[in-house]
Amino acid sequence: MKQLILCVAMALLPRGPCLAGDLVLGSFAESTEAPHGKGNLYAPAIVKHHGELLMFFGGQGRDGHDRIHLATSPDGAKWTPQGVVLEVKGANHVNDPSVVAVNDRLFMFYTLAMSGISDSIALAISADGRTWEDQGVVLAPAQAPAWDSLLVGRPAVIHENGEFRMWYDGRKDLPLGAPDPTAPQAVDSHRFVGYAGSKDGRNWRRHGEPVFGHDAGAVDVQRVGGQLVMVMESREGTRWASSADGLAWQDRGLLLKKDGEREAFGHVTPFLFGRDGAWELYFGAATAATWDGNAIARAPLPEDSLRPAAK
Repeated sequence: MKQLILCVAMALLPRGPCLAGDLVLGSFAESTEAPHGKGNLYAPAIVKHHGELLMFFGGQGRDGHDRIHLATSPDGAKWTPQGVVLEVKGANHVNDPSVVAVNDRLFMFYTLAMSGISDSIALAISADGRTWEDQGVVLAPAQAPAWDSLLVGRPAVIHENGEFRMWYDGRKDLPLGAPDPTAPQAVDSHRFVGYAGSKDGRNWRRHGEPVFGHDAGAVDVQRVGGQLVMVMESREGTRWASSADGLAWQDRGLLLKKDGEREAFGHVTPFLFGRDGAWELYFGAATAATWDGNAIARAPLPEDSLRPAAK
């Protein structure tokens, strides 16, 4: 089996809001090369555990199904692939990991679709990041006509003050002409970001209404100083918003603009990673308009880029 191609060095990039990403993981392994054979990796999530950096990410295999993979690093400069660590037998989609360490255990929340786009949010637990015990679905679509009654997925989870806090994609319908003829469709169909809280990671309390619109999706949320920062995918690059409480968000526009070549079609499922007082952005660099040909890239963010603009 061919191995993942690694970019071990990170080029020195100019400061400013339009930094191009450096390739971190490209794909030619069977479990990540996608049906077209050119590779499809995205949805990175990094956690530090027992002195080691663990990057979990989604990869689409030759069979068209997604699985969650692991790469490890001692310092974030070079990543070593470890292969598939989580798949669900018979599932179409196992992807979009969000991992938090709590009491020396790792909690991975991820998108699970047994068939088509029937997304729910599931949980797996691990002591070492290699072997996972799947706990099944912990957040399913709400009952119609709720705004998230068709699907929920792509969770972003943090753990604060003894509670898990989750932001997630949700929608009640698909755009007209979507490939799933059984799903409800609407001319004004949009994604929204929802919020839920939990004490144990298994039982969740939905906020009710969406906390962010703008057709936003595939978000990651991190605490940066005294504020919460949300990054989100787009065909222009990575967008962002900020919030004091995680419920009321202010759209801040474009955080990182795509480049003209490797990221020609935007940034997919970005992740905000803080290390040594600095912030880096990891994302799926989209090489195809169909968003099914991605490699994982990263870019450093200027020191003041996550500071809200003065009112």
